[in-house]
Amino acid sequence: MFGTVVLCPLPQWLRLRAADPAYDEPYLTFWGRFLSVRPDPADFPFVLEGEHFETGHLWFVVLLLAFCLLLAPFATALTGWADRAAEAVRGRPALLLSPAPLLAAVNALLGMEENYAGWNRWAYLLFFAYGFLLAGDERVRVPTRRAAVRVGVAGVALSAGTAPGFVAGDDPFTAWTPAALATRALFGAAGWCWVLAILGLLDRRPRFRQGMPPVLAYLAVAALPLYVLHQPVVVAFAYGVVGRSAPAAVKYAVIVTASLVTLVLLYELGVRRWPVTRWLFGMRPARPEDGRPPPPAL
Repeated sequence: MFGTVVLCPLPQWLRLRAADPAYDEPYLTFWGRFLSVRPDPADFPFVLEGEHFETGHLWFVVLLLAFCLLLAPFATALTGWADRAAEAVRGRPALLLSPAPLLAAVNALLGMEENYAGWNRWAYLLFFAYGFLLAGDERVRVPTRRAAVRVGVAGVALSAGTAPGFVAGDDPFTAWTPAALATRALFGAAGWCWVLAILGLLDRRPRFRQGMPPVLAYLAVAALPLYVLHQPVVVAFAYGVVGRSAPAAVKYAVIVTASLVTLVLLYELGVRRWPVTRWLFGMRPARPEDGRPPPPAL
C-alpha cells in the first residue's frame, strides 16, 4: 500500500510531462487525481481502477499478497499434502514435471496477459504454491539438482517451439486458433522447465547449500525493497536523460549506473536502518547481524 500511494504516482506524472511539453499540472494535484479510484472486483485481485491509478511495477506484490490471503486458511492442510507430495517426488522424480501441463493449460485456456510479464495472473499461483510448499524440501531439492540440465534443455526446446507463434500468425496472447493455443501452452510448459533448471543449477553449488555468500545474503534481504523502489528511480533518471543529445548507449549506461547507485543508497540509508521504513517496505525487524555494514563488494 505504501508503494502504491507514495511511489507509483511519480512515474505516471513524469510520463504525462514527457508526452506533452505543455503539461504543467503540479504533482500534488495529480497525486490527488491518481488516488481517485472506484471498485473493479471483476479484475481481481486488482480490485481498484481509476483514470490514472495503477499498481505499476507492484502488480507482482499485489499477486503475492492476494495468494497469501487465499491460501492462508488452507495452510495446515496444504502442508500435509506437501509432505506426501515431496515423498512421492523422491520416489518418482519425473513428478517434478507434473505442474508443466497445468501451467500450459492455464496459459492456453485463460490467455496470456501482457501486463503481467506474458503470463496469466493465475499461473503465478502455481509458482507461489510450489515455492511455499515444496521448493525448500530436501526430498525435492535433490532430484531437482539431478534433473537441472535435462529440464533446462527441455526449456530451451519448448521456448524455441514458441517462436513461430510469436513472430507470425494470430495474436498469441488471446487468439483461439490452434497455433495461438499451442504457443501459449508451450510458453507455460517452458516456463516451468526454466524455473526448475535455474533452481537446480544454483542449488548444485556447495556454497549455496552451505549458506549464501555475504553479497548475495545482503541482496536477498534487500530484494523486496529494491524492487519496490526501482521503477520511480529508473523513470525519474530516464525522464532527465532520454531527451539529451547523446548516443543511446551512453544514455543507457547513465540511466543504469545512476539508478543502481541511487537504489542502493536509498535502501541502505533510507530503508534498512530504520524500523518504520523496514515495516513500510515489507521487511522483517532487524536482527543483530543485519546491523553490520554491507559487504565492501557492493
